[in-house]
Formats: sequence, structure tokens, C-alpha cells
Amino acid sequence: MVNVFTKITQKLSKPILFGVYGALGCFLAAIVLGQPFLEFTKLPPSIEQNNHAIVLLIDSSGSMGDGKLEEVKSAALDFVQRQDLSRNKLGVVNFGFSVDNLSSLTSDRETLETAIRNLVSSGGTPMAQGINLAANQLRFSPLQQNILLFTDGQPNSTFQANLEAQAARSQNINIVAVATGDADTRYLTRLTGDSSLVFFANSGEFDQAFRDAETKIFSRQLTESQDTGDYGLVYGSLRTGGWTATLAVGISLALIIGQNKYMRRRFLSWQEAAISIVGGLVAGLIAGGVGQLLFSPVAILPNTGIVQGILNWTILGSSLAGLVALFKSHLGIGRCITIGAMGGTLAGAITLLSINFWGALPAQLIGALVLGITFGTITKSKAFGGLITIGAIFLNQWLVLAIPGLPPVTDILGRILGWTILGVLVGSGTSFFVPNLKLNRALVGGSLGGSLGAVVFLIAAALLGDISARLIGAGIMGFCIGLMIAWAEEKQLNTEDYLVVHWTPKEQTKILLGTRPVMLGSSYEAQIPLSKGQGFYPVTAKIFKEGKQIIMQYDEKYAQDKGMKIVRHQLKNGDRRKLGQITIEVKNSLKQELSKV
Repeated sequence: MVNVFTKITQKLSKPILFGVYGALGCFLAAIVLGQPFLEFTKLPPSIEQNNHAIVLLIDSSGSMGDGKLEEVKSAALDFVQRQDLSRNKLGVVNFGFSVDNLSSLTSDRETLETAIRNLVSSGGTPMAQGINLAANQLRFSPLQQNILLFTDGQPNSTFQANLEAQAARSQNINIVAVATGDADTRYLTRLTGDSSLVFFANSGEFDQAFRDAETKIFSRQLTESQDTGDYGLVYGSLRTGGWTATLAVGISLALIIGQNKYMRRRFLSWQEAAISIVGGLVAGLIAGGVGQLLFSPVAILPNTGIVQGILNWTILGSSLAGLVALFKSHLGIGRCITIGAMGGTLAGAITLLSINFWGALPAQLIGALVLGITFGTITKSKAFGGLITIGAIFLNQWLVLAIPGLPPVTDILGRILGWTILGVLVGSGTSFFVPNLKLNRALVGGSLGGSLGAVVFLIAAALLGDISARLIGAGIMGFCIGLMIAWAEEKQLNTEDYLVVHWTPKEQTKILLGTRPVMLGSSYEAQIPLSKGQGFYPVTAKIFKEGKQIIMQYDEKYAQDKGMKIVRHQLKNGDRRKLGQITIEVKNSLKQELSKV
């Protein structure tokens, strides 16, 4: 079995080979360490019912006349009467001619009843502002947070209302809706994120609808996270960080083992193992917790939906620009990412701030066009800019609107950011074990691998069961990070000199040359291993670059034993040296080689 695996891996390119090693490392780490860790730290379901904070968000627009508002007021008063206000707190917000906080969260039944009786129907349907005001009222409450929305029509701006609902849900605020009249239950499903949280009621059925919504709010389904207890920010971040740390250890060990096998070195040293484990644990804890910790402050900012939307666009612009820079290295990674982030921010701001003037679709088209122009400028290609514009039009909905069945966008971006940071940290660590791999290329390769792996991970999570998604997603994430780090090295071979090690007439590997010496010898530290039994010293020779010159410098004692008078040699393209069973050959960059053809 081992021989079969060896034969297969020998036929693979290094990027694919590193992808395979990364996938195996992550997958095995997830099974052996990650899944047991999650089971051990899993909180049991909460048996006790949580205390609740509920804001009654009532549509008081002109269409609520003809007795509908009076029936709602009666049903809402009965709702208040049924509540145990020694444990729960209620508030009342209306939206119509104006958006008013009629009663802040309180346990005073008389205050609540007075607020409800004062409702008067008039004006339009500014639902977005109503959701924002209700969410602000709940934001700092330590109780389980809920909005009970009652409406009979479409909001003035469906786009903005969706933004605010998404922002509220990202703060763990449950939204339950009661619809009547012309209200679009499909649209309300997008607001709540779950069709079971939307109740339709005809005239005369409002009280029953309130009772059904009440049952849903106080059911265990909304007081628990999936089938376990609720995790706080610190505990949840540490738990996620622990899971990610196990994957980081697995992929770090796997890539170092892969590099050693690629260079025919010893399997793994104790020093390398220690560095991988400690570095992987640190990297995983940072990557696993940072997404949640970074995005949690966003949830308490004013105008949360606007802030999140612009942030999403900024991340999209910078990520796409980083990908462009990897293919077009002459553009400069820092410059590309900076311009991409600025273009994304501008596109997001224009999209979100122009909705009130031109409506959702024109605003989205304008934002997509701004992003396309940005990338057309970066690449000096109108065709590429047009392609980005088309892609941004489709991404618009994903970036700023809630999608039923999926977590909020900020949660998704938090996960992607966490995996991206993991890729960056693993990439930076790998650069120390791959001779002369530039740190910036390792960082970009690792970040792209982490981002790609995260996207595929989320897709797998949506299609498969919880455990299967984690295990398969971990393997895919490991494959993507390993693939992209090795691919970054392959891209560097296009522009820099390298060394070809001929192990046999049919087997060879490539090593980048640079200021960091490539050591040849019988010690474990040597990147190119030589047999001690054939008389080679622990460090027989070093090959490195001085300016544009490639220097091979032999160990003085070794040179003396071999009768060599010159220990320092300048090598040129095509020069070969035979040392025992292997032959090394100097090569110019692939780009220079092609230019000579």
C-alpha cells in the first residue's frame, strides 16, 4: 500500500502533491483530534427556559385602517396580559407615518398597555427603520432577544428592510412575523430566515396568530443553538479556535512531511514536530477565534446593516485583487489589494447609500460597475473589468441580503476570514521549510487556499450532515492550502533561478535559489541529503546567490580532504555537479529560459 502511494505521488506535480498531503493531514487531524475535542466541549441542551426580551414591532401604516389596527391592538393587549413580566420584558415600537419607540423594554404592564392603545394608523411602511429601532432597543439586553413583527404589506424599501433584518439576526435576535392582508409571506421568510417563523392571519384570526407566534418564541427551538446549549462569545471562540488548532497542527505536520519526502530527507525530526505542533496550535487558536471576535463589534454599531454591507464589499474587492496579483505578479500585491479594497468600499457605499434614490436594482448595477471599473484599471483590461462587473451583479444579493437557510453574511465572512488567516499563518510557517520561498508569495498562496477551502467547506456544510461536512470540509481546506502554497512556489520559479536535483535519470525536483543557502550534506539540516557512508560531510557545500551571481561554496575541510584548491565556484545556467548518486543542475528562471527559445 505504501509503495503504491509512493508511486502515485511521484507522478504528481508539487502543487497537487502538497494538496494531497494537506488534505490527508487535515482530514486525519479532524478525525483523531478535532471531532473528539468538539464532542468533549459540547454543551448539553438547556432544560430551563430562558427569560425573554420581546419587542412588539407593529405596522401602523394607513393600510391598517378599517378595523385591522384595532384588532391588532386587542390581540397585542391580550399577549401582554399572558406574559410573566417578573421574568420577561416587553417593548413596543410602531412604524407608519413615523417610527416611534412607544415603550422601551419594561416589566410595567400598564406602560405597555398604554403604548399599545395609543397606536394610530397613518403613513407608509418604513419597516427597515422599525426593525433597526427594535434591534437597538434589544441590543444590550442580557435576555433572549426577540422581535415580534406584525404587518399587512410590503415595506417602503424591501432591500433596506432585508439589510436591517439580517443585521438583527447576526446579533442573535429572533424575528417572528405575523402577516395579514397583502403581506408577502415569501418576503417575510427572507426577513426571519425560516418559513416556520412566519404566520399568516385573516381578519378575526389575529389573536390566534399572536398565540402561535408566542408559542414559537418560548419553545426550546429558539432558546438553543441547534441541539446543544448556547455558547457565549469567549467559550464559543475558544471552542472554534481549539477545533481549528487541531486542523492547523495536522496540515503543518503534513506539509513539512511532504516537503521532506519531496527532497528525499528524513520523515520528520523532533524539532520540526515541535515547531509544527506549537505553531499549529497558536495559528489555529488565532484563526478560529478571530472571525467571531472581529465581527462581533460590528453588530453593536449604529446602522449595522450599512456597515456590514460596506465591509462585505471591501473584503470582496481586496480578495479579488489579491487573486489578480497572484496571476499578474508585476502589478504588486500590496498595490492591488489596496486598490481593490478601496474600490470595494466605494462600490458598497454607492450601492447601499443610493438605494433610497433609485431603488435596489439600479443601485446594485451602479455598485457592480464601480467595482468593474476598479479592476479594469488595475489590470488595464476592459474585458476583465466587464467580467468583474457581471460577477458583482450576481454577488450583490449574496453580499447584502439574507438568504433563507444560510447563516448571516457576517457569520459566513467571519468563517472565511478565519480560514484565510489560518492559510496565511500556515503559509508563512511553510516558507521557513521551503528554501527561498518568498514570504509574500507564501502568504498570498496560503490566504487564497484558506479562502477557497472555506467557501467549499460552507457549501459542504449546507449539503451534508454536521459531522460529515466538518470532516470533508477539513480535507478540502487542507488540499486548497497545500495546493496554493506549492503553486505560489511554482509561480516564483517563473521569475527566479533555481536548482534541479536529479535523483535518477527519470526523477528530479526543483529548489529555488536565493540569498538563503541551500545546504548539501549528510546532516539532517541539509536540504539536499548526501550519504555519510560515501564520505560526505554534515555540511558538504552551500549554494546561494550574491546579487545576480550563483555561488557554490564547499566546506573547507571537505575540500581539503578531496584535494580541491578552490572552494568557491561561480555557477552559470546549465552547470552540473555530481555528488555521489545525485546530480545538481543550475537553471535560470523559466521566463528567461523561454525568452532564449
